[in-house]
Amino acid sequence: MTTLETRLAALEHEVAALRADRDIRTVLSQYAVGVDEKHPHVLWPLFTDDAVIEVPAWSVEVRGIDAVMRFFENYWRRFDNPRRYYANEVVTVTGDTASAFMYWHVTQEEGADSVLGWGTYDWGFRRQGGQWLIAREVVHIRAMTTLARGWAGQGTMSL
Repeated sequence: MTTLETRLAALEHEVAALRADRDIRTVLSQYAVGVDEKHPHVLWPLFTDDAVIEVPAWSVEVRGIDAVMRFFENYWRRFDNPRRYYANEVVTVTGDTASAFMYWHVTQEEGADSVLGWGTYDWGFRRQGGQWLIAREVVHIRAMTTLARGWAGQGTMSL
């Protein structure tokens, strides 16, 4: 390869990595809208058929798209008006798989209570048919509490 060909190949590789990062971040944004607006038709196409969701603090581990959607239906029955926010995202792409880490914060309602929660996400993605899909989602809840109960001195989740 000539120097020009080498440089062009490196640029093509970098552009592909940047596109993958952008596409994964788009999936994460669509996920937030789907969960927060309670839109299963938005969430369903974001997951692989064999997707896994884990929420260790709630002893939840579900496998397969049908179980994933039931998880969200249960979540939506419990909490109203959720709004989640992400911070400090790190996306790592390796070929047709990727991982991501981020912090999250959520505000939502449970009955008459205002609920705050925060923690981290660990994500796994797989590219299928040119689309990035969620293959694994692990939700680590560091705190989930009401405004009345507060969070000072708790150190762990209270709901």
